[in-house]
Amino acid sequence: MDNIFYTHPNNISEGRLELTDQEARHAAKVLRFGPGDELYASDGEGNIFKTKVISASKNSVQTEIEETDHQSEPEIRKVLGFGAIKKRDRFEFAVEKAVELGAWEICIFTGDHSERSKINQDRLRSIALSAFKQSKRRWLPEIIFLNALEEVMSHYDGYHLIMAHVENRVNTPDSLTNKENLLLVGPEGGFSDREIQLCASKDADFISLGKNRLRAETAVAAILSQYLFSK
Repeated sequence: MDNIFYTHPNNISEGRLELTDQEARHAAKVLRFGPGDELYASDGEGNIFKTKVISASKNSVQTEIEETDHQSEPEIRKVLGFGAIKKRDRFEFAVEKAVELGAWEICIFTGDHSERSKINQDRLRSIALSAFKQSKRRWLPEIIFLNALEEVMSHYDGYHLIMAHVENRVNTPDSLTNKENLLLVGPEGGFSDREIQLCASKDADFISLGKNRLRAETAVAAILSQYLFSK
C-alpha cells in the first residue's frame, strides 16, 4: 500500500469506486495503473478501500471494491487554530505538518498581529490532501477560514481551549482529557494582549512549548506533537 489515492464519497456506490481529475491522471498516466491492478483509495471519512482497476484513463479510473477497512473517529479531537502566517512557504509548511501530526480540523484566522492579507484557500486544501495521503490518515481534516479569534472561539464553542504562550509562568502541557480541544497558536509576533485576555476570560489553559521562542510554523508542529499519542 505504497500509494493511497483520494476519492470523494460521492464517487463510491454499489461496490464501485472512481478516481477523477488529478487523482485519475496521477494513477493512470504517472503511475501507469491499468485493468487488473490493485489500487488503494480513501474517502477521507475513515475508510480505506482495496480495489481492482476495471478501466483507466486520464479523466477517470474505475475500480471494483474488494475490501473495506474502516477506522472510527478518534475519541479525542484536536482542532488546531492558528493565525495566518505572512510567508507562503512557512504557511504551507504549517498546514502540511498539522495534517501529518493528527489535527482533526485546521482553523486559520486573522490574528491581531497577522500581516497576511490574501490566502490561496484552494492551494492550502491541496497541500492538506497531499499530506493526508502521504501520512496514510483515514480522516481528511477540514480547513476552515475565519476572520478573528472571536469567530474561532464562537465556532468551537464548548471546546477546551489550550493556548501556546511564551510567558514563563504558564504550565507545561498535560495529557488531553476533554473530547474536544482547540489548540491555539499565534501568527508571527504571537497573540496580542487583547487576545490573551479573551482566552483567559474563557478559562483557557496556557501552556509553554519550551524555553526557546519558536517561529509560528514551528509552534504548530510543537503543540500538536505534545499530544501525538492521545486517543
